[in-house]
Amino acid sequence: MKRIAIAASVLALAGCTDLSAVRDISLRLTVASKNWNDVSGEISGSCERERALNPALTNCVSELKASAGLVAANDVLGGYFKALFSAATESNFSVQPGLDAATGSVSAIPGIDQGQVNAVSGLIGLLVKFAAEKMREDTLKELIGDGAPAAQQVLDGLLRQIVLPRLRGRLDAEQSNLSNYFSTAIGRLGDPIGTDVPAICSGSVASKFSSSGFLLAQEYCKRLAVLTKRRSTLEDYDASLASASKALTELQSSKTKLKAKDLAQKLYAIGAELDEKVAAVRKAFG
Repeated sequence: MKRIAIAASVLALAGCTDLSAVRDISLRLTVASKNWNDVSGEISGSCERERALNPALTNCVSELKASAGLVAANDVLGGYFKALFSAATESNFSVQPGLDAATGSVSAIPGIDQGQVNAVSGLIGLLVKFAAEKMREDTLKELIGDGAPAAQQVLDGLLRQIVLPRLRGRLDAEQSNLSNYFSTAIGRLGDPIGTDVPAICSGSVASKFSSSGFLLAQEYCKRLAVLTKRRSTLEDYDASLASASKALTELQSSKTKLKAKDLAQKLYAIGAELDEKVAAVRKAFG
C-alpha cells in the first residue's frame, strides 16, 4: 500500500512546475514536529511514573527540564517548517508567540552543548528576520540555505544524539524498577514468581498465583506492554527524525531548482516514509 501511495502521488504531481512538493513536505514536517513533543514529554513522564513506585527516586527536576527544553526545540522546528510552507505559498507569516523564549528552555537541557543552543537561537533569529516580509521564491531559497543546516543540527545533534540515548536509559530504568516493584509485591504473597519477571506475561506461571497475586500480575503486564511498545517505537522516532533531515538535505541540494520534477518525486517519497514513522510514534506515545 505504501508503494502504491507513493506512486500515485508521484504520477499525479510529476508534471507540476510549482512549489507544491515543497508545501507538501513542509506540512508533513510540521505535523511530525507536533508528534515529536509526545516523545520529548516521555522523559519526565517516565520519571514520574517510576517515582510513584520507587521511594528512592526523590524528584524528576532534571527530567522535567529536559522535556521542557526539548518541547521548546520542537516548537522552533515547527516554526521553521511553517515558515517554509508560507514561503512556498508566497504568503505572510508570523513567528509563533513565545518562540523567542525557547532558547532559555533549550539551554537548560542536561547534556546540551553550545553549538546546539546556537542552532536553535539561529533558527529563531532567521524566523524573526522574515516575520513580516512578503514571501517569494528567492526568500524561500535563503530560508532553506540559512535555516536548513541549523534545523538539521537540532534534528541530528540534539534530538537524535541527546533525546534518544537519554530516553532509552530512562525507559530501561523504569522497566527495571517496575519489575522489581511487582516481583517484590507478588513474592510477599508467597506466589512463585521466579527471576524472569516479564515471563509471567507470556507463560502460564501467573495462573498458579493467588487471586491477589494474579491481579498484581495483570497490572504489571499491562504496564509492561505499554512500556515495551514505547521502547520499541523509539526506532520509528529515530527514523522519522532521519527522514526529516533527509528532506532538508534534498531541499538544500535543489534550492536553485525547487520546482524540478525529480525533487518533487524525492520529497513525496520521503514524505510517505515520514508519515509512516510518525504514525507509529503517535500510536505509541500519543
